[in-house]
Amino acid sequence: NIFWLSMSQVGSRLIRAAIIIYAARILGAAEYGVFSYILSLAAFFTIFADLGVSPLMTREIAGHPEKRATYFANAFWLKNILLAITAVLIIFVAPKFSNIEAAVALLPFVALLVLFDNFRDFTFAYFRGIEKMEREAILTVIMNTTIAVTGFIILKFYQTTGALLFSYIASVAILSVVALYFIKDFIRGIFKNFNKEIFKQFFHNCWPLAFTGLFGIFMLNIDIVMLGWWRTAEEIGYYSASQRIVQIFYVLPAILASAIFPAVTRFIKQNELDKTKTLNEKSMTILYFAAIPLAVGGVILSAPIIKFIFGETYLPATASFQILIATLFIQFPGAVLGNLIMAHNQQKQLIGYVTAGSLSNVIFNTLLIPSFGISGAAIATLISQFSYFVPVWIKIKKLSEFQTLRHLKKIIAAAIIMGIFSYVFNKFGLNLILNIIVSAGIYFGMLYLLKEKIINEVKELFVKIKS
Repeated sequence: NIFWLSMSQVGSRLIRAAIIIYAARILGAAEYGVFSYILSLAAFFTIFADLGVSPLMTREIAGHPEKRATYFANAFWLKNILLAITAVLIIFVAPKFSNIEAAVALLPFVALLVLFDNFRDFTFAYFRGIEKMEREAILTVIMNTTIAVTGFIILKFYQTTGALLFSYIASVAILSVVALYFIKDFIRGIFKNFNKEIFKQFFHNCWPLAFTGLFGIFMLNIDIVMLGWWRTAEEIGYYSASQRIVQIFYVLPAILASAIFPAVTRFIKQNELDKTKTLNEKSMTILYFAAIPLAVGGVILSAPIIKFIFGETYLPATASFQILIATLFIQFPGAVLGNLIMAHNQQKQLIGYVTAGSLSNVIFNTLLIPSFGISGAAIATLISQFSYFVPVWIKIKKLSEFQTLRHLKKIIAAAIIMGIFSYVFNKFGLNLILNIIVSAGIYFGMLYLLKEKIINEVKELFVKIKS
């Protein structure tokens, strides 16, 4: 599962990153800011497009394979109702939230993008429920490759926000049609498999998940929406640049969380506590194994990273990037914790935590953006994520006891040593790519010398896969 999701998410996002970086350089900070703004504004309204229906369907299909057709049909009907509501909100309500005139004219087209993208995501949720991640991987790579190719072609002739947006819409629309083909047999049964009681059950259970999704969308998009109230499109472009890099890293915990979700759901339903505990501890160790060096290295090499990817004109994004990269300490374990609570069917407990985190983000954005601009928005994001993460961590420890810190001592030591070398190399002007390669070698070398267990476990895993 991890292999296929890694191929689809990491590989395809790197492909899409190429067109995003190219677009940011070609369009400039102001035009790129408009593009990022309309996507963020639309994403803010996609809160209503899913309400947790997709992950809920994944959970139920994984736990009750004999009822796949029934769960799919009822989730499909609920999804379509929500998508119709979302389209209306984007077209008629979203423009009232915007002070950037260039963005308003494009919002009706963004509604199309949201519709197609959510159909695609709904299909992928089914694939995850039956643990056929290879289908998602292939389709995602095709979609992002199409986005990149069409984006490069269109931007060669039309250097506008609208042109880039239309390339996105066309690519996602094609993939949505292809994805729906894979589940055509289930679609034929959406009438005969409709069950009023299961439909009500879905509607009742999805609300807590909707609040969790609300928090994620707030963290990723409300900053840009609120920046549009007080700051310029150019500043939004800088903030989006720093945010884009960090969001690529967010894919890593999402992959692991999605990959283990069907398994951990089965373990919990079968009351296999030892397997659940082991899986939790291994997952957390792997997540911090990646998050700690990425965050340390990101803070130290922030300026050369921004300059290398987006160009010297985007260097004002350095400070916000340094703050946002620290959210890896929260986002990496947070992805698994949210799924664990859902697997325990305790998603209602998340409502209070999500509300507190979301409100704190709005409050701190209001306080900090007018005075500190994009750095203030980044600080607000960090504070709000921490406000959500702490109570969730406490709650999941009560539901499923497992240890974390005792497994991280050697990882933390290796990351600190790596950071010292990376800082020195940067001061002496070592090439960024060479610095990253050498620093990574130092990190893994220190873990090997410290006899960190995870190194041997990864080696054993590859041996098993090979055999």
